[in-house]
Amino acid sequence: MSERKGEEKAAYRPPVPMPRRPERPEELGWPSPTPLPTIATEDVGKTLKQILDRLDAIEKRLERIEKALVERQPPIE
Repeated sequence: MSERKGEEKAAYRPPVPMPRRPERPEELGWPSPTPLPTIATEDVGKTLKQILDRLDAIEKRLERIEKALVERQPPIE
């Protein structure tokens, strides 16, 4: 009889817990992406041109700053 109790105990497995519901908004997952509006090719080209112009202006400013910093540094001996 004691052998039988051992078998019963060995055969018993606790139930698997059910997955819990997400409680916080960040646990709910990502929302489905919204489709991008259709944009005319001309508008995209114009926007890209503006971005490139701004980047060029930034690059020129950085070059001037770099040049000024190099002039201020004492000569390395």
